[in-house]
Amino acid sequence: MQPVKIAIASVLKPLKDSRSYYKFGLSLRETNKYQINIIGFCSKKERDEKSIKFHPLFYKNRNSISRFAAGFRLLKLLIKIKPKILIVTTYELLPYALLGKFLLKYKVIYDIQENYSLNIKYNNGKYGIEKSFFAGIVKLIESSSRPFIDHFIFAEKCYPNEFHAIKNFTIFENKYQGPITQGSKPFKIEADAIQFLLCGTLAEVYGGIDAILWFENILKINPYARLKILGHAPLEGFRNKLRDLVRDKPYIHACIEDKPLDYTLILEAYKAADLILLPYHQIKSISPKIPSKLYECLALNKAFLFSPNTAWKSLAEKYGAGIEVDFQNPNDHQSVLQFIKSKVFYDKFTAQEALWETEKEKFLDLIDNHITST
Repeated sequence: MQPVKIAIASVLKPLKDSRSYYKFGLSLRETNKYQINIIGFCSKKERDEKSIKFHPLFYKNRNSISRFAAGFRLLKLLIKIKPKILIVTTYELLPYALLGKFLLKYKVIYDIQENYSLNIKYNNGKYGIEKSFFAGIVKLIESSSRPFIDHFIFAEKCYPNEFHAIKNFTIFENKYQGPITQGSKPFKIEADAIQFLLCGTLAEVYGGIDAILWFENILKINPYARLKILGHAPLEGFRNKLRDLVRDKPYIHACIEDKPLDYTLILEAYKAADLILLPYHQIKSISPKIPSKLYECLALNKAFLFSPNTAWKSLAEKYGAGIEVDFQNPNDHQSVLQFIKSKVFYDKFTAQEALWETEKEKFLDLIDNHITST
């Protein structure tokens, strides 16, 4: 029996993205029922694996003019692959995905990982009428595509409240899928040479600059501490600002790239870190979400510091996993450092709810149901 072909497509996500590859792709491969075709951004050539094929869609930087041709390249790939199901992870591919649906008769699932119009309003560097224009374009594409999409996946529990018109959805949160390398627990962080880590996507509203300035105040009372920055800063202006801020500072080791990083590099950085920083600004496009890094910390038994947020605090306290910190407050560094050294981390329960395993069977059932109904 020939395996059923499934395609998962994005524009700017790397081929081995933490969600498309590690969560969706590897889960589907375990069934031995599917040929998975992952279509996405190519920062390096990926070799095909058992039941998984990689298809580069986009090579340039995010603002390259050739990005506009990505949709046509997607359509060309889909004609070649002929999938039974296409999972689309970004709004800009929807028109081409739906044209392909008309031609090839596959089913379309739209995986809404971000509220893109809200992100443009609150996260983006654009201003005024330009911001309103692009947010309107996103809403137009998503709303006009809605009747032709077979099912929606929400990456956040808050999305049903943000996308009121969508009724046919299933929620699959960004929980951790990967090797479990938990240390001994419970544990304390008592050494002065604390290793802080800021990683993942770097943007103004994700609090990167706040974290650096906060860390430099920590250095005044603990000169042995160190900060590692490992991430992808998609906006050139902010990327240069970050690089300028950390230049010639031996206590900060920074790798700030213009392209998405291999997820395995992030996981390796976790191993060497004592405390993970989650300094996100509490704005409407961020505060209702649960960051994937928070789930990663819980799964990997890593202590973390997080911006004030009721939902995040609830999870942190449930497992004794983290400490709430106002990264914009220049006056509480002494008390925070004392709290870090006195706290026993992970002294309560094992964070099973942080693992993708709790979502996997439901995801596989969703795909199977859509295959059998074709």
